[in-house]
Amino acid sequence: MDGVRGSVTARARGAAPAVPRLWARATALAAAPALVLLGFAAAPAPAASAAAGTADPAAAGSAAAATSLKVMDWNVQGGQGADGVTDFGRVVEAIRQESPDLVTLQELHDNSAVGGENQWQVLLDELPGYYAHFARSDENALGGSAGNLILSRYPILERLTYLLPQYPQDTTAVRRSLGGVRLSVGGADLRVYTTHLSPGLGTEATERRARQARAVIDKLPASLMTTPMLLTGDLNVRPDDAIRPWFAAAGWLDAWTQVNANTGEEALTHPGDGEDARIDYVYATPAFDVSAAHTVPTTASDHLPVVAELTVHATPVAAAGAALTATELAGAAHVTAYADGGLRLRVCDNRADGWGVRAYVSAAAGGPALLTAADAAYADRCGSAAAPAGTADSAVVRVCSYQGGVEKDCRQATATA
Repeated sequence: MDGVRGSVTARARGAAPAVPRLWARATALAAAPALVLLGFAAAPAPAASAAAGTADPAAAGSAAAATSLKVMDWNVQGGQGADGVTDFGRVVEAIRQESPDLVTLQELHDNSAVGGENQWQVLLDELPGYYAHFARSDENALGGSAGNLILSRYPILERLTYLLPQYPQDTTAVRRSLGGVRLSVGGADLRVYTTHLSPGLGTEATERRARQARAVIDKLPASLMTTPMLLTGDLNVRPDDAIRPWFAAAGWLDAWTQVNANTGEEALTHPGDGEDARIDYVYATPAFDVSAAHTVPTTASDHLPVVAELTVHATPVAAAGAALTATELAGAAHVTAYADGGLRLRVCDNRADGWGVRAYVSAAAGGPALLTAADAAYADRCGSAAAPAGTADSAVVRVCSYQGGVEKDCRQATATA
């Protein structure tokens, strides 16, 4: 329970693959501190491996260039609806209607050990064509167990369950996990992760959630941020929470604000909890372009599903960089340098303080601006701008808070492979 804005100054320098309907198969792994390293081995294999990632980012991006994905994330609250009625059939029907390629769910229950319903098996029985990984979190969910589920129309090569830290050690709070899979998509690797952070506003709950968020970020494969990866889940934080800049600094892009306003009725994922109650997220690496995102109106849970449509960028990502304003809660800018010399700049305001966020991209520190973009307000969507192939081989991004012609709290970062 619990419009593209920007300008470009270009400076010269020297359809999704067909996927067969696959009969569902699943492996439910018991939670353990770490079953698989989050880097995942690049060599295709039907079983999990403890080897670190060795994928060639350029090769992976090229092979998956035409891949488009529809992703649904949803905290299903064990099938208990916003109307108080428990009917898991409504969850099944909502997923069936959207027909996503990937589904990530939180608060899913497996009560088969006590003679109850195994909800992830119900999904597989009712929705043939998916592979599955159930990342068990809590072994004391009313006698059964609960956790996060990943459903994929693509073969799962490796699975991961990673238990997140508890705080304090003797807490009786529900245990949380990070689930992950490595998929074969169009002959290339795609990594998908999902999590559910602890709720609560008290000092202890806030610290527990912060430690969990740090653990998630630390475990995600930073060396693969130029390759296609997705991170979803119920983070139990609103868009202006102090945790959000941590994900931005690590290079993760909020899919929702690439195409939609940050707040407002259409952005709500936890209705009835205020106009900015957006606490469920789909994050993507810069290897993805986001074309659309929406929530699904339903009373099947106290949360609404978040659906994002993404495409792997046709040209591989050569380097990427993120810079946060000196007041880190204020905002961030992300620059992506593609293998063909094209550039992409994304700028997001993260605080309703009367200041916007503006960013510039140059080929070298102190050089002339090749791109500039701004996000004028916290409530709206992020700003972006792009430069064509042949613009630059390298990129430095500088981000500032601004108000009229005044800029402050500027910082910069260099894009790295």
